[in-house]
This record gives sequence, C-alpha cells and structure tokens, in this order.
Amino acid sequence: MSTRTRLLPALVLTAAFGAVAGTAQAQTVYGELGYAAMSTQLSVPLLGISAKASPSMGRAVLGVSPFAGLTFEALAAGHLSDDPFRSDNSEILGGRAKISQILGVYVGGRFGVGPVELFGRVGQARSELQFKGLGSAEDTDISYGGGLRLIPGKNLTFSADYMNYYNKGGARIEGYTLSIGYRF
Repeated sequence: MSTRTRLLPALVLTAAFGAVAGTAQAQTVYGELGYAAMSTQLSVPLLGISAKASPSMGRAVLGVSPFAGLTFEALAAGHLSDDPFRSDNSEILGGRAKISQILGVYVGGRFGVGPVELFGRVGQARSELQFKGLGSAEDTDISYGGGLRLIPGKNLTFSADYMNYYNKGGARIEGYTLSIGYRF
C-alpha cells in the first residue's frame, strides 16, 4: 500500500474528527509566527553515509476554521541557520544542512477544553533542502503533525507542535516549533 493510499483514511478521519469535535462557533481566521528547531537526516547506504543535522527555521501559519473543529491551513517556513552534518558525534565530509524553504497546505482538526486546545494537521509540503558539500533536493511529500495550543485570552495564542515535513529517498525533515498567534 503506497503512502498516498494510506494518507486518505488519515485525512478523512482528521476532517471527520474536526467536524464533530468541539463546540459550535463562528468561523475563525488565525495566524501564527514561530521558531522551528529542525532535524534533518540523510542516509545513503550504498555510500555508507548516515548523518544528521539540526538547522533552524522561522515559520508562519495562516489558517481558517470554517466551523467547530475543522481547519484549513497554509504554512511557509524559511531558513534561519544551517548546521554541520554529524555521524557518530563527528562532522561528516564537511557538509552542512540548510533548509531553504518549506511550503505546505493542510487540513486538520482541533479540540478545545477551556483555554487549552489539541490540534492535528495532515497535507502536503514542498521542501527545498541543501546538503552543502553533498548536493541539494527539492521535492513534495506527505506532511503531518500535531500539538498543543494555549489560549490565555480572546485573541492571543501560544502553541508547541511537532511536524514531519519530508521522508523519502533517504532524506528526512522534521521539527518542533514554538509559536505565538492571533485569532481575528
């Protein structure tokens, strides 16, 4: 079963959960800005290469929740810093990982209890990654993640989430993001 075939049930379940979860409310438009601590992995068994790096990105999310629990989001992330590849706690081949950008679209669900909200998203992301000294890659893959959002007042939000942006061809991009947001 292909990854895309496995994605359809997850997408349907996420949307269905979002549609029935939570309390009824009017449409919400929101935005978030955050710092993403990323992890990149590169594995080429034929060449005996297996390395990791920890670059960072700035990330923005713009979303709309047309009714209780369902969300549609656009995500854009850009380069803040690159990092040397390491293998067995040593730098490998003098190469560095730089994630130039990630652009994605998602459908998700959210469930809130008081000032705390759990959320998840699944969709597609286009990632542009440079392995300085080893080449570069630009490709689209299934992307998913989830997190926790605190809503201390009517409009201000704070969130933490995990996202898997890319995982194929021996390369993997994932990360944790801390964000501050605003609901309009």
